[in-house]
Amino acid sequence: MNSAIALKRGISAELYKFRRTFILWFLVLAPAFIPVINLIIFLSRGDVIMKDGGNPWENLLKFSIDPATFLFPFFVMIVALFVNSIEYNSNTWKLIYTQPLSRTVVYLSKVKVFAFMIFSSLMLFGVFSLLVGYILQFATPDLGFDQAFDVSIFFKLSFKIFLTTMGYASIQFWLSQHFKNLIVSLGIGIAGLISFMIVVNGWEYAGYHPYGYHILGLGQVADPNFSLWNNMEYVYRSLGLAAVIYILGGIENLKKRII
Repeated sequence: MNSAIALKRGISAELYKFRRTFILWFLVLAPAFIPVINLIIFLSRGDVIMKDGGNPWENLLKFSIDPATFLFPFFVMIVALFVNSIEYNSNTWKLIYTQPLSRTVVYLSKVKVFAFMIFSSLMLFGVFSLLVGYILQFATPDLGFDQAFDVSIFFKLSFKIFLTTMGYASIQFWLSQHFKNLIVSLGIGIAGLISFMIVVNGWEYAGYHPYGYHILGLGQVADPNFSLWNNMEYVYRSLGLAAVIYILGGIENLKKRII
């Protein structure tokens, strides 16, 4: 079978498994959480937020990105568990490997579906954040959402979060495949995030902590000198780590015996 066709079938099979699960709703509802909260905040306290003037889009951007960088790792952990838990819960790993698809194709299909889920949710987050601004533009015109602003920054920042997320996302993906107990991988992920919050306050090597790449890579969005292309080293570290983890995970997957 042609490799491209086999991979396409593998991805289709992965997506088909989620058709009657909560994961598809989760991928849509989770990105809407922060925008909905922001909509409520601006509708109720928009005048207080904008009392010092300025561009309301900039405030909305800060209110969107800052909490997202903290909450998004938990989203990644949950998605990683979903992607691999179906086989464990239904005890179908043996059945998966009896399909007319190689283990490599099955593994790559899972990796691609996992990455696509993260990417699509981040893009939806950008869409929902923009919708909040446009709703406020009509609902509360006094806030000034009709001012000029490059709204593409919402998608550009979401894409950078995606790139800087790939490092610890690959770790969570490997953990969810390696441990049948979901609490183990979730606990390690939470411990990783908390440990970064601790070491970032003074440890000189905190910049190499994979659970902090997305925070350090973005920098301070509210900074007047903020540039999207600053701190790109964290993007490279994240993608490099992801490549290593996925390759090693694939090798382990090929050697694994399903009993």
